Formats: sequence, C-alpha cells, structure tokens
Amino acid sequence: MKLKTELSQIGEMRPGSLSQQYSACQKRGCKCVDPVKPKKHGPFYQLSYSHRGKSTTQFVRPQFLTQVRRQLAAYKRFKTLTEEWVALALELSKAKLEEARLAASKPKRTR
Repeated sequence: MKLKTELSQIGEMRPGSLSQQYSACQKRGCKCVDPVKPKKHGPFYQLSYSHRGKSTTQFVRPQFLTQVRRQLAAYKRFKTLTEEWVALALELSKAKLEEARLAASKPKRTR
C-alpha cells in the first residue's frame, strides 16, 4: 500500500536528462572567437529524452529550470517505485506458486 500511495503523489514528471551547453557564434569581433581568450556564449540548457522510440532534444529557458529539474526527479522516483513494485510482485507470485506446489504434493487423507 505504501508504494501505491507514493506513486499517487508523484505529480508532474518527465523522462530525460538536462545538460548545459555553450556555443560559439563565430561572428567576427565577437568574444567567442577571441584568439587569446575566447569566451563562449551560454550556458544554454538542453533537455534530452526518448519516448516511444523517438529521441527528442529541446532547449529549456532559465526560468523553467527549477520546474524541469523537479519533473526529472519525479520521473526518477517513479521509475524506482515501479521497479520496487515489480520486484515485490515477482516475489509474491513466486511464493504463491511454491505454496500451490506444496499443497499439491501433500498426500490426501482418507477416512
């Protein structure tokens, strides 16, 4: 029951990972192409994930970083909880099969 309760409280989630990107525009005179001490533009934040066999990448504006990070953490929690649920379900199924096997192998008493 604890797992079901925790799963029901997950909230917004999304798969993927967030990375910081820096770029150089290569425009003449820009700080990013300085021959002595180049300074790239950024950071830009990029979200990458796969869903239904399709990889997707999108940029995330700085004002949405907190929300996206929270959604990514919720998805990781969801994955952990569902893996735990499956493990428990497998244990239960195994125990029930063993119980049924033992019950079937006991000799029946006649009066």
